[in-house]
Amino acid sequence: MSAIVTVMNAPITQDLSQEAASNGRLPADWLHDPLEALARPRGPYTLENADAYLDQEAVELYNGWLVWQEMTDLKERTVIGTIHSMLDLSARKAGFGQAVPDQAECLLRDGHVIKPDASLISWQRLQTASVPQGPNNRILLAVCPELVIESRSPSNRRKQEAMKRAQYFANGTEIVWDVDEANAVIYVYRATTPTRPLRYGKADEVECTLLPNWRRRVADIFADHLSAEAVAGEVADAWREEGIEIGEARGLLAAIELGLELKFGQAGLELLPSLRQVENLNVLRALYAGIKTAQTLDELRTLYPD
Repeated sequence: MSAIVTVMNAPITQDLSQEAASNGRLPADWLHDPLEALARPRGPYTLENADAYLDQEAVELYNGWLVWQEMTDLKERTVIGTIHSMLDLSARKAGFGQAVPDQAECLLRDGHVIKPDASLISWQRLQTASVPQGPNNRILLAVCPELVIESRSPSNRRKQEAMKRAQYFANGTEIVWDVDEANAVIYVYRATTPTRPLRYGKADEVECTLLPNWRRRVADIFADHLSAEAVAGEVADAWREEGIEIGEARGLLAAIELGLELKFGQAGLELLPSLRQVENLNVLRALYAGIKTAQTLDELRTLYPD
């Protein structure tokens, strides 16, 4: 997924990097293999003099060389986008964090800068691992997201993929999804078993153990058309349940208000301001039942939560 920018006859300067990125004149000798960058002597690029490239171009930094990430095609990006939406909704609902689209820059311990196709990161890690780098103090992650998603495009080589997974795991990633769009398969690698993936095909459900109760049909992930409810999954169920509860709560409040006025007159209505602060549905149900049996307002007040 990559290409390398090299300048063989002159040192790289910040001015050259910024000018090239702004006017489209990139240095010569682009390469498409991070393994080649690692096999070469250390190159001239650093976070400081390649800041504009890393900010504006689909490149990664390996061993002092800038490596171009070849673009995935529309179908691959659609599948990655579906996964991103599924994870993002659930992560936010669970209070875990959020999904991040492509070009999230991760600064590795060895100085490499890599960019997952998509990822899921906790808010805690996002807050503690975001660090300003380079002359423009651009924010990079000093550790990789907990879950990384990579698309297995035809241009990828298995050795490249294995190398990148090793880098992710060495820098804090817990799970890597290798998404094979052509065959509708997701390979799930874990830091605890980095060379023995679990294979999920269309007949399976894939799970994300970082999020409670998160499971999705693989067939849905690769489907051409997918409803919003299928994307939202358990989030849609929770929202639907909350909507039902909200409706019931409003109905109970209206019934309680009428019951207070009929049974206790104006004195009963004086309870309404505090009654409207009650959010627990079970308490509202008890109050509604209590209006029928309570003989006095003091007796009804005993049903309020402390």
